Amino acid sequence: MRKNKKWLALGLAVVVAMATLCGCGGGDDPKPENTPTTNENGQENPDNPDSGSSLKTYDDLGGMEITVGDWYSSEEEDLSTTYAEETSNYRQQIFDQYNFTLTRKSIAAWVDMPTKFTTEVMSGNPSVDIWYLYQTDVSQPLKNNLLYDLSTVKTVDFSEEKWNQQVKELMTYKGGIYGMSTELEPRAGIFYNKKLFEDAGIDPEEPYDLQASGEWTWDKFEEYCKKLTQDTDNDGVTDIYAMASFSKDYFKLCAVTNGAQFVTRDADGKYQNATGTQNFIDAMNWGVSLIENKYIMPDPDGAAWDWFITAFRDGECAMQAAEVYTVGSFAESMEDEFGFVMFPAGPNGKMATVPLDNIVVVPNIEYSDPEYVDKIMFAYNLYTETTPGYSLDDAWKQTYYAQFTDTRAVDETLSLMREDEHRILDYQSMIPDTDYGDFTYTVYALQATPQEQLEEMTPKWDGKIAKANED
Repeated sequence: MRKNKKWLALGLAVVVAMATLCGCGGGDDPKPENTPTTNENGQENPDNPDSGSSLKTYDDLGGMEITVGDWYSSEEEDLSTTYAEETSNYRQQIFDQYNFTLTRKSIAAWVDMPTKFTTEVMSGNPSVDIWYLYQTDVSQPLKNNLLYDLSTVKTVDFSEEKWNQQVKELMTYKGGIYGMSTELEPRAGIFYNKKLFEDAGIDPEEPYDLQASGEWTWDKFEEYCKKLTQDTDNDGVTDIYAMASFSKDYFKLCAVTNGAQFVTRDADGKYQNATGTQNFIDAMNWGVSLIENKYIMPDPDGAAWDWFITAFRDGECAMQAAEVYTVGSFAESMEDEFGFVMFPAGPNGKMATVPLDNIVVVPNIEYSDPEYVDKIMFAYNLYTETTPGYSLDDAWKQTYYAQFTDTRAVDETLSLMREDEHRILDYQSMIPDTDYGDFTYTVYALQATPQEQLEEMTPKWDGKIAKANED
């Protein structure tokens, strides 16, 4: 039987609450941690005389009302955990201390955000001060000079640990930095059904153990696939498949774990089509071999794109290659316990995932006031500081513990996914009018071999990459 996730979450909340009490030291209104010592009138003086910092700081933001726009924020604040309450209290404290407010709100559907951003910025009348754009949507605004150069901001040090350095690298263009993120979101890996593993004679903890020892490989994965694919009633029809996945998730993980990418960027900042490398071709051929061996459940006729989530939830397959965020679509209604590990390492690679981040940008308009941008980024920097009483590690884990049926998924797998060593950037998202599906849809359906699809796709991608490289 599946463990009760609510009790697990409650236990963890108690532990964190105790840590919070210890960390706060019992003071009546503790000063927010990591808050700079302020100087009068935003002067460029050290925020701490002993720190050597020359960041500009403010002691009063004059009642600024700052709005951050995205596609997913809820109107009601979630205060269901101790961590959420403590975070809300910290933010109210900085609002009072520095005389500003910062509100996050959903301003458009995800698919409409790029158009809304472009239209409003080009008209010179953006509806919010700070925008969240998905990684796949930033390349065109970047090329069109619609993003403010954050490297000129004098109130934030983007080399600090909390800032995602891969996003910084991705958004560095012609010497400027045009987007950042404090998020370091774990991405795609392998969900697996522990009961189906047991039924197939596999210790459900073994994937975690192999991951920890560095022995989680394609060969072991293929061994699992053979055991997990079963005709339970001996009628010649497969009843349980080893895996079902979204083709784009599956093949990009095959590539990255064999030392390959779809698009790379060279030392001169130029994008390169990397689908012709031997590592890439070997990875795609291996991925196709699992489909040909009928380990992978075929797409049902007329099914929605995310059919594989339901198939995994209902026990029609033992594993799925999927993004971490899909856990919210099946965890509450899935009867069986499940685990989550990284995609296994290929012969020329390592366990890895491909980051796709939400990126914070500021509109670049003709009357952009550097002083104003300094202030809103000063405020945003305060807003995104780690909640007092918690470590940076505590903070991100709170979001995930209650979503999984074991703690190893969070403490081991998701922790690995946050390490740069296992986060391999693919620059496909920076090439307008390209999509992983240009390759994966046809190949996953066995309508073309990897080589055949590359012959058809490569000239088109080469042209689009060349255009993206134009100054």
